[in-house]
Amino acid sequence: MMTLKRWSQTSTKSPFARLTQRRQSYENENENNNQQTITNGQQQHEKTKSNHDYLMNDNVDNNNINNNNNNDNYLANSNECAVILKRFDTNDKTSPSSYGGLSYKAMMEALRGSSQEFNDEESQNQLCITYDDVNVAVEKAMRIRRYIRPNDIDNLEPPPEQIAETAEVIQEATKILSHRFELSYDEILNALPLIDMSRTIFWPHCPGHVKPIKCRMERFRTYTGHCNNIENPSWGAANTAFVRYLPPVYSNGIDGYRKSVIKGRKLPHPRLVTRMVHADFDRPSTDMTILVMSWGQFLDHDLALAMPPRFFIDGHEVEVDCCRLPPGQPAHELCEPVQIPPNDPVYGPMGRKCHDFKRSIAGHRPNCALGPRVHVNILTSPIDANFVYGSTRAAAERLRTFRGGLMRTWNIFDKEGMKPLLPAEDKNPDLECINRPRNLFCFIAGDIRVNEQIHLTVLHTLYVRDHNRMAIELGRINPHWDDERIYQEARHIMAATVQHIAFNEWLPIVIGDNMMEQHNLKLVEEGGYWNGYDPHAHTSPSQAFTTSAFRFGHTFIQGKVMRFDNNHKMIAQHSLRNLLRRPYIVYRPGMIDELTMGLVDTPAQSYDSFITKEVSGHLFQEEDDFAGMDLPMLNLLRAREQGVPGYNFYREWCGLQRAESFEDLIPMVGNRTAQMYSELYAHPDDIDLWSGGVSEFPMPDALVGPTFGCIIARNFANIRKGDRFWYENPGMPSSFTPGQLAQIKKSSQARIICANGDNITTIQRWALRRPHEIFNPRLRCNEIPDLDYNYWRENPNTGLWMLNG
Repeated sequence: MMTLKRWSQTSTKSPFARLTQRRQSYENENENNNQQTITNGQQQHEKTKSNHDYLMNDNVDNNNINNNNNNDNYLANSNECAVILKRFDTNDKTSPSSYGGLSYKAMMEALRGSSQEFNDEESQNQLCITYDDVNVAVEKAMRIRRYIRPNDIDNLEPPPEQIAETAEVIQEATKILSHRFELSYDEILNALPLIDMSRTIFWPHCPGHVKPIKCRMERFRTYTGHCNNIENPSWGAANTAFVRYLPPVYSNGIDGYRKSVIKGRKLPHPRLVTRMVHADFDRPSTDMTILVMSWGQFLDHDLALAMPPRFFIDGHEVEVDCCRLPPGQPAHELCEPVQIPPNDPVYGPMGRKCHDFKRSIAGHRPNCALGPRVHVNILTSPIDANFVYGSTRAAAERLRTFRGGLMRTWNIFDKEGMKPLLPAEDKNPDLECINRPRNLFCFIAGDIRVNEQIHLTVLHTLYVRDHNRMAIELGRINPHWDDERIYQEARHIMAATVQHIAFNEWLPIVIGDNMMEQHNLKLVEEGGYWNGYDPHAHTSPSQAFTTSAFRFGHTFIQGKVMRFDNNHKMIAQHSLRNLLRRPYIVYRPGMIDELTMGLVDTPAQSYDSFITKEVSGHLFQEEDDFAGMDLPMLNLLRAREQGVPGYNFYREWCGLQRAESFEDLIPMVGNRTAQMYSELYAHPDDIDLWSGGVSEFPMPDALVGPTFGCIIARNFANIRKGDRFWYENPGMPSSFTPGQLAQIKKSSQARIICANGDNITTIQRWALRRPHEIFNPRLRCNEIPDLDYNYWRENPNTGLWMLNG
């Protein structure tokens, strides 16, 4: 694994070499009852800011820190300017809600309408925000938040809720500075992040995983994703912030829900958007299988997860509905339940007036910079198969046997001669599951959403089986390898396999060959290397991608889950609502095969604005209930609470024609949808990105429309360019030999299914497409190419691969 070394805070080569003498005094706004919190934080900082190594291998615990440095000269001089603002027009306080009818370019010009220049010491009309001002704001924020320093905040793997505690202090300090100095949105967005927080009293509270660390190149990825990018070690790492392609449009400039661009008007109720625009209409695809949707969701769970707040009762994590809090449980500040109109056709007859919703927890920019709210992605963002392995050391170790490189499984079908299931979640069996029968359990995997829908459970099972199949083969041909080496090599191959399937099979179907060509996403033919690695490309997904564009698959969801036999004949079907967070059906022998065959034999729904009622009113419905949650409504709320700009702004960002009027939408989304939008929204700029994106007509050679195609392509281009471990990269410690690379390029989803099913004998060559006698014929499984693992046979004396071709 890779060695991570913390920069010494006193090293002349470190980013902290400019530290100055300690601040002598605070302003009168300091209060005695807050001093203990600050003092405790400084004492803890003195214990942890010495030279120390964070090693992410099996021999060193990265939580152990050497403590031997007791100086605290990191604080800047109290009167030193932290940032200098140049103001030509101090009356221009452009707010993020004043962009009605502006184009993308005009919005950018409005944001910078006061021609701000930061840190220009020659300007005549300057505003100096001193480090003392910043420290006072931090102290006030800590007092308002009743902040107590979290215990694990210095670790590279702090719990997300501890990250959120410190991030909320940054948000509060941003608000305090904004109000005190009457900052424009441009200044909040672009000036405050320039302040060096390593010279403030907040630095001891800044989580260790977003501080500078020293890296070196190794063969295998770290668990957390740190040091993938040597120049920017936290890029793409777990528990870091999503990036943005457009500035956020928070209603208050910092963290308020997006509002209408028309002053005094509101965005439409998201439930009404579901009912009018995203009704249920059955229109099966003639070409795509439901595997397109499920594998896309599987891939999404490799890239991103914005965490809602977690709730604990008596030390145990529990799921909480913000509409129905347990007795004595105070409402969480991120609980933002939505009131449902009484005439709603699904919820109204039940008398349900409230729909659960929780805001995503806050995260940090690198070095805990100030600015508008950002959100934590608790996963590593490159394609690295973390849905198999996890994104933290603790998660990875819980899933391992530590014998022969194998992952834990549950061998309950030995008597039937069938392959094992995933390990059972027996520590907290009711978390993330509903209506659990006695003595049956949900499952654990690298991603916590393994039980969310039954096809995800099936895919997780197949991929864990494939890891173990590889580990057994690698151990057989390399008897001198220990458990760790086998595990890491199998993990390395698995990540490459997922990358290849994503770019070779799945992505070309979704965005089309033209978009693949335009964004340089096509793979190198004949097993060759690709020389496109760019350390300046950020692999982290954008918030537009995670909240909207990569939720395009919701339109493909079928209302029925179908099971097929080995001869591709349907034998049963189930309502989807009965298999959401209820994976118990797989405890019957043969169910993994029958559900897998259903994935490749069931057509997906077509790409359009219609969403099955199974998820637009019955999502995660309890057994004794008559309604569940509304997935389209959740999509709209998630983007609004994260300040994601509307559909029109992303059309123009993508170089597409924007809609100046609702009539302009007709060529993009059709008459019906354009009419619905005109009745719902006050202005075309108000249209939510997800709703507009799934309503677009698809591109001729793709599943999605041009706006989502653009956003998805841009994200995957960065994922490929910015991943030092990308499987086609040459000249890296992680690089595959030409022979190994050629083997990996044989990988396919059909091979994964054939090799890891129990008795599957035939499948179409391209599993994501429906079978066709000429263009996609069914083949026997022994006709589907597999990897030749002899290319991973190592000479035990030299450590070199025995086959280099």
